[in-house]
Amino acid sequence: MDAISFLKKYVKPATGCTEPIAVGYATSLAYHAIFNDIIKVNENDNFIFKNLPSEIEIDKIKQISIETDLNVFKNAYSNIIPGTNGQKGMAIASAMGLFSDPRKKLNLFDGISSESIQKAKQILKSNKIIIKKIEWSDKPDLDIQVSVEYQVNSNIKTAYVRVQKDHDNVTEIRVDGKILFEGSWKKEVEDKEKFPEKIEELFKVARSITSEEIEEVYKGIIMNKKVVDEGMNNDYGLKIGRTLHKIAQQEGYEESLIAQVRIKVGSAGDARMGGASIPVMTTSGSGNLGIMAIIPITVMGEMKNIDKDKICEAILFSHFITKLADISCGHLSALCGCAIKAGIGVTAGITYLLGGSLEQIHAAINLMAANNTGFICDGAKESCALKLSTAAGTATECALMALNGMKVSPDNGIIFENAEDTIKAIGQISDSMAPTDVEILKIIQEKNS
Repeated sequence: MDAISFLKKYVKPATGCTEPIAVGYATSLAYHAIFNDIIKVNENDNFIFKNLPSEIEIDKIKQISIETDLNVFKNAYSNIIPGTNGQKGMAIASAMGLFSDPRKKLNLFDGISSESIQKAKQILKSNKIIIKKIEWSDKPDLDIQVSVEYQVNSNIKTAYVRVQKDHDNVTEIRVDGKILFEGSWKKEVEDKEKFPEKIEELFKVARSITSEEIEEVYKGIIMNKKVVDEGMNNDYGLKIGRTLHKIAQQEGYEESLIAQVRIKVGSAGDARMGGASIPVMTTSGSGNLGIMAIIPITVMGEMKNIDKDKICEAILFSHFITKLADISCGHLSALCGCAIKAGIGVTAGITYLLGGSLEQIHAAINLMAANNTGFICDGAKESCALKLSTAAGTATECALMALNGMKVSPDNGIIFENAEDTIKAIGQISDSMAPTDVEILKIIQEKNS
C-alpha cells in the first residue's frame, strides 16, 4: 500500500463539520454548473469550469432543494457553521455554498467574506431552501442531492448535483436534464478491495515510513495543534477543554498525561464544533476523527520527548487503523465514530508509539472495544467535545493497560482473539442499529419542533 496516496485520499483539511460542508459543496457545484455546457476534471480531481458564474442575485434564486440520507440529515441538523456567529444546519451551509469556490472542496468556507455570509442569511429568510431526508434503508449510505433553480436572462435553469459514499465524491452533475459529469459511486467496494485487512500488514507499512510521508503526516500535527490552541484561547462550544484544565489545576493533577490528553482533545473539539473558522486535518471523512487520531499521540510523544519521526509513524498507524474500522462500520451510523473508529485507531497508535508489540496492539484495541463501543451518535454538535475528550482519555488508558500486560479474554461479549475480528463485530452492530438512528433523529426533531 502506498502511504502517500492513502494520506492524500483519506487525510485532508476541512473547515467546519464535513456533513454541512458537503451540502455547501454540492450547492456551489450546482450554481457553477448552471453557467457551463461542459465540465471537466483535472489531475487533482478538481472540477474545471470554462465560465465562472456571475455574482449571484438573490431574487433570481427560485428554489434550492436538498435531500440527504438520514445520517447526514442528523449530523448537519444542529451543527454550527463557521463564520456565522452560531447559525446551525445545512440550510445556511447550502446558501453559503452559492458564494464559495468549489475548488476548495471541504475547505469551502475557509476565507468566505462576512458580506457573503450576510447575503446567505438573506436567502434563508426568503424561505427558498427546502430540506428533506431520503427514506430509511437497511444500511444507510452517505447520499446528498442538491437542486438549484436559478433565472438566467428570461429562462429558469435547474442544476442537480449528487454526492455519494464520501463527502467530496461527486457522482452526477446535470443541468436541465443534460448530464455534464458522471463519477463512480462504488467507493465503499473499492476501499474494501484495496485496503489491507490485517493489522500486521498496516503495522509493517507504518514501520517503513519515508521522509516524504513523515512531512505529510506532520501537516496534520501542526494543523490540529492550532485547533487545540484556538479552543483553549477562545469561548467555543461548551468550553470542555478549558473547564477540564481549570479542574485539573484546582485538584492538582494538571501534569497528568491522561488529563492533558483529555484537555487538549476536548479543547480541539470545542473549537471545531463551536464554529471556529480554521481548518482541521480530518481522517476517514471526519474532523473529529482527525482530532482523535492525531492529538493524543502528539501529546504523549511531546510529554515523553519522543522524536518527531516516531510520533508521525505512530499517527500514520492510527490513521490506518481508523480507516480499517471505518470500512467495517461505515461513514456514519448510530455509533459514535470518535469512540469506535478513531478511538480504536489512536489506542493502537499510542501502543505503537510506546514500543508495543503486535500482540499488545491487538490487546489495546480489544480493551477499547470492550470499553467504549456503546457510545451513540446523536448528531454533530457542541457536546461532541465531551465524547471526544472521554474517548481520548479511555483510549490512552487502554494503550497503557495493554502495555502493562492486560488483555480481554475472547469469551467476553463481542471481543475476539484477533482485533480485526472485533472490529468486524463492531461493524455488524453498527449496521444493525439503523432503526436506532431513526429513533434518535425522531427524538431530536420532536424536541425542536
